[in-house]
Amino acid sequence: MPSTPPGDAVALWFTYLRGFQSACSFNTNVPVMDLLTFANSSITTIIKSSNQQNQFIVAVADQPGFDLAVSDLTSSKTFEALLDKFNPLATYVGLYLQSLAAKTLPSGSFADFLQATTAQAFPGGASGSQWQTALGRLTSVMPAVCFTSKLQSQVAVTVDNAQKKMADVASQIAVLG
Repeated sequence: MPSTPPGDAVALWFTYLRGFQSACSFNTNVPVMDLLTFANSSITTIIKSSNQQNQFIVAVADQPGFDLAVSDLTSSKTFEALLDKFNPLATYVGLYLQSLAAKTLPSGSFADFLQATTAQAFPGGASGSQWQTALGRLTSVMPAVCFTSKLQSQVAVTVDNAQKKMADVASQIAVLG
């Protein structure tokens, strides 16, 4: 079975999140929420009863295909945390960044990449051509509401700090907003 290309995996994560949002359509407030608001919403605020919990579980089993239990809902505070439990966005973002990094880093281990400094991964910092390419690719697979210009600016500061690790960058992006 072929593996999913890293950029497609990031995009798929957001498809799953939209599936979670669709599965909450019994709550009339959810369909009008932007994706970032939904991602950071408290599960107990959106899914208020055991009947709604069961309805959500059945819906996500159908689309996007997750086998969840009530304990998964009660042990996760937000929908982002719930999805990260099974598909950690920081890992997907990190793998995508690794595929776009300086020539010597994509071939190494993922653990080594996460420990690499931003200067090693993206020489030239946030204004360098390599980071600018990576940023363009990220913005093409992440919804704008979740990878806002404010977050992009904050990430640029991290990328410009030559001592920061790529784990810092991936985690910062995966916070969303």
